[in-house]
Amino acid sequence: AALNPRFPFNQHVFVGGNAFMVEMIKNNKVQLGAEAEDWQFDTTIANTKALLRNSTVNFSLQLDSSVNDTGYFSVRLENKAGHKFPSGYPSRRAVLQLVMTDAAGDTVFKSGTFAPDFRVVGEIPNFEPHHNVISQQNIPQIYEMAMGDVNYNFTSVLERAATLLKDNRIPPLGFTTTHYDYDTVQISADALADDDFNKVSGVEGSGVDKVHYHIPLAAAAGAVTIHARLFYQSVPPKFLDEMFAFNSAEIDSFRTMFNNADQTPLLIASDSIVNIALKTPEQALDNLVRVFPTISTNGIVFVEAQNGIKLLGISIYDAHGKRVPLDRQSLPNPSTTIHLPEGNAVYFMKIETSAGVCYSKVVRK
Repeated sequence: AALNPRFPFNQHVFVGGNAFMVEMIKNNKVQLGAEAEDWQFDTTIANTKALLRNSTVNFSLQLDSSVNDTGYFSVRLENKAGHKFPSGYPSRRAVLQLVMTDAAGDTVFKSGTFAPDFRVVGEIPNFEPHHNVISQQNIPQIYEMAMGDVNYNFTSVLERAATLLKDNRIPPLGFTTTHYDYDTVQISADALADDDFNKVSGVEGSGVDKVHYHIPLAAAAGAVTIHARLFYQSVPPKFLDEMFAFNSAEIDSFRTMFNNADQTPLLIASDSIVNIALKTPEQALDNLVRVFPTISTNGIVFVEAQNGIKLLGISIYDAHGKRVPLDRQSLPNPSTTIHLPEGNAVYFMKIETSAGVCYSKVVRK
């Protein structure tokens, strides 16, 4: 009361990263004795979700190449949080999901998906190691810290924690293993061995991880669509198994609250490549058309049909699967010239001919 009012001033909103627990407290506030109004809970929940979605990670999906019936993709995650992501209580984790569907809508590859009880499909029971390359279905990338007891067995009970089994939480920009307090924020060996984890050309401190996916395309019918998503779990069911093996008034009460809560993981980032033809055709490209140069310095690429075949149509897609506008082509014709857009980029060319469809990758440098 003795302070004079000041102007201008800034209003701050302080939230963590755990909307799940705030919502669970709201839904059980009478039992827990919480006196805040519903709108106050709702405001905190909305601010928490906005923080997670807008201020934690830059996220992108990239098509690197398509060779020998395999699609090579990478997902780049850049930490914007200023500290490890995810951070806080060790139950918190982020699950990277990648799903590919074909033109018929069938799923031909999936990683990081959830079972109906919101456990991660394929996750190793103790803890999933860090991955740099994923080439099989149902091998998930999970960013988390896993604790071990004195016998190096996984535990989710803080009082039993004595060793670090895993910590591949993405470090912030500038983080290095040579800092004097690194012993308190160590990275586990599996992530340290990853040349793409917090490193660029071997130099630490990027605050970025890149995960590579090698996906077989043999089962894919026609063009494919790839969705990459990052989900946040503040209290995953797995983390409670050890506690829920016991009974007490407090544990039983929390178990009831948890089972009645909406445990759906929070989607915080996503990117997609939509409707892009990647599969190598059964008929060799050279038998249908000739594409040259495949690396063009001026953006001009020539397409010539072979053996009396006619060109019927040409479509160009960028590395994110977006169709690139082309000048009107004088087709059908035995040959044509393609002018690629300005700037260095990788493109995928779908070439329709009187003898079938084939594909070619071209690069502008």
